[in-house]
Amino acid sequence: MWTVSIKLDLLPTSGSGSFKHIILPSFTVSLTYISTYIRLIRNNMLDNMKEDYVLYAKVRGLREKNILSKHIFKNSIHSCITAIGMSIPQLIAGTIVVENVFAWPGVGRLCITSIFNRDYPVIQTYVLMIGVLFVIFNLIFDILQYVTDPRLRKDVS
Repeated sequence: MWTVSIKLDLLPTSGSGSFKHIILPSFTVSLTYISTYIRLIRNNMLDNMKEDYVLYAKVRGLREKNILSKHIFKNSIHSCITAIGMSIPQLIAGTIVVENVFAWPGVGRLCITSIFNRDYPVIQTYVLMIGVLFVIFNLIFDILQYVTDPRLRKDVS
């Protein structure tokens, strides 16, 4: 915030008026999750590189780039889908700090104000909303996982 907003004067430090006001807070929120997903995908790709289908693809003469993108990455992304499903409600719940730092009016700021004012119905509604978001996003991403992963669609007989 100090470098980008004050020293370089590229983006505003607070407020919510234009697209420029969204860039710094969204970058701040997403930065915490990017490293987790990169590490998760990297570890899955390293595990998948040891599988037999990669050896068979190399024997068939496929290019390394095609093996990485079409085979290894495709099989490594499935576990990341589940992690994203859990992270979206966490991201929404975790915006309390970002809303306070960047002076954004939002649900997180409302919750903090309600805690200080002992407004229990608002606090209960916020907690219920986050709980419902976790359930809904888990359901959506479980369905998405089922649709994208053919191994989950095996006929159970």
